[in-house]
Amino acid sequence: MLAAGRAARVADGAGMGEAGGENGGAEGAARPPAAAVPPRPKRHRLIQQGRIVLGDSLVPCVIHDLSRAGAKIHLAARVELPGTFDLVIAGHDLRTVRASLRWRRGAFAGLAFLSPLP
Repeated sequence: MLAAGRAARVADGAGMGEAGGENGGAEGAARPPAAAVPPRPKRHRLIQQGRIVLGDSLVPCVIHDLSRAGAKIHLAARVELPGTFDLVIAGHDLRTVRASLRWRRGAFAGLAFLSPLP
């Protein structure tokens, strides 16, 4: 209810004088400038074969999104992933990158690379 009232005042321009709104300008000072947040690396949507190294075994996966900083992969939902592991990416050449598990939703997992891809 309070948010709706605030939205109506902002839409009317009420409380938005030179003092910087209701909080006397403190509201804008709490947020970092947009330039302070680094942009995300460009993601490439693709379907590429990969392998997860778990001890002595290789678990097949399909890489759906790939950037210099991470990837989204699809693998069997029953496969348990450790916190960090090596991911072998098959392409024009084989690349192995150390990855950490960021999230898991069923058969999909999000990875962050511990060192960026070249």
